[in-house]
Amino acid sequence: MHIRPVKAYKMNEDFKTLPKFMYMGEYDDDSHLINVYDSSKEKLTKIIGTYQWISNSTGEIFFIEEDYPYLAN
Repeated sequence: MHIRPVKAYKMNEDFKTLPKFMYMGEYDDDSHLINVYDSSKEKLTKIIGTYQWISNSTGEIFFIEEDYPYLAN
């Protein structure tokens, strides 16, 4: 398991702006994102088949931009 920051964009907002939220992503050994945690360590729930995750406490939906270190030069 690996923990790395991921960028979270609140849905229905302009994606051209900087992400307002920095969350932590938990990746398996094959670099697949398996969990996302907010700053209060709340675990978000993945919306299957999308790059969206929902905060169970607030109901807010976020688009998660994953960190792909193996694509970096």
